[in-house]
Amino acid sequence: MVASRWIVPTLIGLLLTLAGCGGGGGDPAAPPSGWEGTEARMWKQGVDTSEVFRNMESLSAMGILSEEFALSGGSITQEQFQKAIKRSLVELYRTNPTIVDSLFERYAVPELENVDLSGAVEEGKLKQKLLDKNRSAAFKAIDEHYEQPAIQEGITGLPYPDSLRTDENSGEVEIQIHVNESGQVDAIEVVEGTHPILNGIVMKAATETTWNPAYVTEDGQQTAYPGWGRLSTNFPAPR
Repeated sequence: MVASRWIVPTLIGLLLTLAGCGGGGGDPAAPPSGWEGTEARMWKQGVDTSEVFRNMESLSAMGILSEEFALSGGSITQEQFQKAIKRSLVELYRTNPTIVDSLFERYAVPELENVDLSGAVEEGKLKQKLLDKNRSAAFKAIDEHYEQPAIQEGITGLPYPDSLRTDENSGEVEIQIHVNESGQVDAIEVVEGTHPILNGIVMKAATETTWNPAYVTEDGQQTAYPGWGRLSTNFPAPR
């Protein structure tokens, strides 16, 4: 049984030591050997980019839920309830939408089908206490069979070029990382960035991170799968 982790790897923000860059040692933002890249992406040569780069901003963007719904009349159907629980698990879904949704249908739905939905809606919204309780139950049901990609060795230091230490360039760089079934990083994409060079510095550093892949446990046997994780760092403004 996999231990529950409410702070999932997609939410881990690493505290990075930002060191001044003196100008030597090559381009700190260029893709490393064997990699290709653009301003917002890096990928290993030969990787199928149509598979590793996915929009994970919402379940709709992932292709999991195709429509929004609005609650009216103070009531909610079981189908709407399940969709609401799915949306509350968006961070978990980002680690592998297809696998997580399959496990949701198989293991979480039976936990949700008998929930009493009378009085579940207040001011056009599902009551927060009910949402939280059943999000926890659904997460636990999935987590018993699923291990998310987990970072083993992260980024410990980054160059921060003096020429880019400005208020305009400061801020958070968040990246989405694809990890193959062997635990190797093979694609990185900027989700939120600042200056293109700073974005590239973070992506290049992330190519050196090491991970455990996603695992699905069935009948006591673990099978490795590719998945996605997220990392972020902040480039502080000058004082």
